[in-house]
Amino acid sequence: MKVRWTEKASKDALAIHAYIAEQSEVYADAVYARLVARPETQLVANPLSGSIVPEYGRRDLREVYVHSFRVIYLVLNEEVRVLAVVHGAHLLPPDPPMAG
Repeated sequence: MKVRWTEKASKDALAIHAYIAEQSEVYADAVYARLVARPETQLVANPLSGSIVPEYGRRDLREVYVHSFRVIYLVLNEEVRVLAVVHGAHLLPPDPPMAG
């Protein structure tokens, strides 16, 4: 199993880094590193270990939390595709962010 980040998810993670870096570059680097590392360390071996995203209720759409951020991903046959990184307090769109 491999992990692939969509363009949207990559932009989400970079935007989170930029926002946090306004206050602390060190903390921003640490959060970004964990956001990027978590899918590799957990999902390559155990792609179904994340929770089903309750807003979508689909077995193939899952999430893991990193700090207060939801890393939302799609489980495919040979790939885990990271779709978005969203702050836990934000509402998700009505349809999953599948492009990318």
